[in-house]
Amino acid sequence: MDGLRCKLTVHAWRRRTKKARRHHSFRQVLARVPHANLIGDALYMIGFWVEYAVVCAVRGTYKVASTIGMNAARLLVTIIRPFALGIITLCEDIVEPFQVVGSGIRHFRAISDELSDESAHTIRKEKLRYFAHAARQFLPLLLNALSYIMPVAAAAGFLYVVQSGLNQNFVLNVQVNGTSVGTVASEQVFESAREDVRSRITNAEAVMASTGAQVSDDSWDVTPTYTLESGSSTMTETEAADAILCASSDQIGEATAVYVDDSLRFVTTEGDHLRTYLESIKAPYVNAMDQNKRVSFVHDIKLVDGIYLLSSILDYNNVISTLNQGGGPTYYTAAAGDTVQTVVDNTGVSWDTLAALNPDLTGTDEVLDEGTSVMTGVSHPDMLQIKEVLRSTYTEPIPFDTQTSESDEYDFGKTVVVQEGADGTEEITRETTYIDGVESSSEVVNYKVLQNPTTQLIVKGTKLASGMVARIGSGTFVWPVPNYTYVSRWMSSYHKGADICAAYGTPIIASDSGKVVTAGWHYSYGNYVIIDHGNGYRTLYAHMSQLKCTAGQAVNQGDVIGLVGSTGDSTGNHCHFEMYYNGARFSAQTYFGGMRASR
Repeated sequence: MDGLRCKLTVHAWRRRTKKARRHHSFRQVLARVPHANLIGDALYMIGFWVEYAVVCAVRGTYKVASTIGMNAARLLVTIIRPFALGIITLCEDIVEPFQVVGSGIRHFRAISDELSDESAHTIRKEKLRYFAHAARQFLPLLLNALSYIMPVAAAAGFLYVVQSGLNQNFVLNVQVNGTSVGTVASEQVFESAREDVRSRITNAEAVMASTGAQVSDDSWDVTPTYTLESGSSTMTETEAADAILCASSDQIGEATAVYVDDSLRFVTTEGDHLRTYLESIKAPYVNAMDQNKRVSFVHDIKLVDGIYLLSSILDYNNVISTLNQGGGPTYYTAAAGDTVQTVVDNTGVSWDTLAALNPDLTGTDEVLDEGTSVMTGVSHPDMLQIKEVLRSTYTEPIPFDTQTSESDEYDFGKTVVVQEGADGTEEITRETTYIDGVESSSEVVNYKVLQNPTTQLIVKGTKLASGMVARIGSGTFVWPVPNYTYVSRWMSSYHKGADICAAYGTPIIASDSGKVVTAGWHYSYGNYVIIDHGNGYRTLYAHMSQLKCTAGQAVNQGDVIGLVGSTGDSTGNHCHFEMYYNGARFSAQTYFGGMRASR
């Protein structure tokens, strides 16, 4: 232990010695610095005043914060104190009557003990006197408490009534001849049901009249009313109409109405049998595995179950008989010079179908005798015609465009292909409609470009031998029906275009190059074609007997796009020709004024 203490003492002495040496060295360095004492005094003063400024700033900040806190506390107390006093006063005013009553009851009970030596009569008299005195003192306190309690109770009662009213569901109780038939959610549902009832009565009377039944001149009056009540269960519009009719007369029963194109035609009790019968007619055409085929009736036939007049119900057999009126085989009567191909062109029925229906036909070149009847199909009854819509998707090339420019670097007449063109590819979705197996229309419903075409760039030379430069023109039109120049009428305020008279089957050519944007059927134009020439111009050709192009096809000037006919709203064989520029129609007579016209 003594050795350890000696070592510690020596180590401590060495540290003190080193520290003293450092201090001595530092003082020697300071002694060599000019004005060391002045610098030391200056540093001391700077440190002192900095410390003093910091202390003053902290004290000032604390004082300001204390002042703000005290003032805020006073302000808060000033604001809260009236409310606190008011609440305390309110509580005292409300509680005081109960305290007084409690004290009075204790004193009232103590009267018997205090007057135990007195007679019972004296005790009762004293109690009555005390009770009257207490009541006179208690009444002002009670009125004061009620002045607080009654408004609060009234407000609570009002909130309860409002909340109950908002949560309560109100409905309309529908009544017929004073008898409730159910409830509906709103006045709109009630009005719709009432209109449905009137419509059913009108339709029922019409059906009865059409079958020869006696219909009274007096309108069957049904006047439902309603009252407002609370409830939750409601009827739909149809259910309400059924309930109103059931309550209005005992001549009402459940049946099925048959609507054809939204017009009521029959009412029958055999609705399920009729549905099965209608589905059996469509069954041969339906293929559940073919998602691209839709089958329906041409006429919109709807069966609606409901409540109807019993007197308007028709026998099921009569309904079936009426639905099956019309229909049967269809024929084409040959004119002089007609061939089987003429029948194919005029009816749209394929040669295979004609051969199956007419085994005696030998081929499309066979000449038919005038008056010969050729079966073209078997149609369903008028109301039960079947409509098939087939959707097909295929690809077609998109013809590339050609851009032609002029350059005086090349001799006139020389053409140089700067960039070769390449066709693109587009996916086309087409819907074809068949009525009883015969095609009636076909239209493109969607285009999708798979690959854009590459434009062909052509440069035409304009340099002449003389050194002059020639400019090449474009955008000219040719007459759409060559060799037929007779125009029965031009465009006017009551006619859209020029009617070019020509023989049946005469070729119709594109007046200028472009793209066929429409090639199909129109109820007025018949078979018609619209060509977009790409420079703001469009031309239309109508009443064709046959189309020779399809929508999306590129055509050159002079290409045959169809044959003259008289389809659509037309009288006599002719080509109806219209011209447009930037969407505005103008008369073709401005381009072809030399054609002969009747007026």
